[in-house]
Amino acid sequence: MTAVATRSRTRLILPVLVLAALAWYGWYRWRLAHAPYEWSGTVEAHTVALGSRAGGRVQKVLVKEGDRVKPGDVLVTLEPGDWPAQLQQAQAQLAMMQATLDKLKAGARPEEIAAAKARAQTAQAALQETTAGARPEEIAAAADRLAAQEVAVARAQKDAERLHKLAASGAAVPADVDNADLAVRAAIAQRDGLAHQLDELKNGTRREQVAQAAARAAEQRASERLVVSGSRVEDIRAAEAQVQGAQGKVDQIRTMIDELAIKAPVAARVEALDLRPGDIVAPNLAAVTLVEDDQLYVRIYVPETQLGHIAVGREVPIQVDSFPDQTFRGVVQHINSVGEYSPRNLQTADERADQVFAARVGILSGGDRLRAGMAATITVPRD
Repeated sequence: MTAVATRSRTRLILPVLVLAALAWYGWYRWRLAHAPYEWSGTVEAHTVALGSRAGGRVQKVLVKEGDRVKPGDVLVTLEPGDWPAQLQQAQAQLAMMQATLDKLKAGARPEEIAAAKARAQTAQAALQETTAGARPEEIAAAADRLAAQEVAVARAQKDAERLHKLAASGAAVPADVDNADLAVRAAIAQRDGLAHQLDELKNGTRREQVAQAAARAAEQRASERLVVSGSRVEDIRAAEAQVQGAQGKVDQIRTMIDELAIKAPVAARVEALDLRPGDIVAPNLAAVTLVEDDQLYVRIYVPETQLGHIAVGREVPIQVDSFPDQTFRGVVQHINSVGEYSPRNLQTADERADQVFAARVGILSGGDRLRAGMAATITVPRD
């Protein structure tokens, strides 16, 4: 009886176990069919890395990590160094070039024009005088001087002859005779010189002298026209270009001086700041990191087979491990149009499930408690 009863119970238990297994499997499949979709991700935030294009030594650190800042708040100031001196030099160069440009545009002053005209007139008068030659009065005066000198030569010769006769008789001193001879030669030389002057006056000015006078007159006339007409257009344009270049240099230095103050571009929270007065900040390198924690979002990756259950603009619940009993509101902001981590050939459903699409879910509530880096789960019920 015992063996028979045991076999009977065994025959009864096996169907029960099979039914229980079938029921559990059915419940499991039902649960899988009705379970919501879950996608895991990470809370992220927009970060802003700030630095200075100028660089330099830290002068003051005005905030600390965790502080909230507004747009335009100064976070760190750097020592000015030689930037003010460079600005002063650039401004002086700009002022000098601007003065040169103003002078070119204004042209010559009335006094300069009058002086140029006077020089031109003087040169023209000199040319006319050179071309006209000597006047008749000047020739007549030269002839009179020559005639008077002829008389002086004759008198000197007579005096010398008389002294020679007296010397022959021993009545004259030899020194007086020598002086008389010298006086004759001097008178003759002076007469010859006057004769040459008279010839030069009669012949007129040499061609070379006329050419020189004409060249000086032409040069002064050209100088007068240059002064009256003012600066060339090309010179003014070149001066304007120099002024623009000098102004650009001033603006560039002012921009670099503004870079000595590292400011917050947006409202955010100071995430990383490890600077002390005296530290050196290299140009164009990040010195301060800000986090825009009012614009938190969750980055999730949705399999291709589940992509139809999410859409841009749909509100979804967000849960994080740090607050397991709370649910935060979120909205789908963006879904990538290109999948990631996909194999080259997708043929089966399982293979297609390996392809995922990144999606960004903006956080609508709880932004004051959530932090970047928290693990998050997005749950969407099945349609």
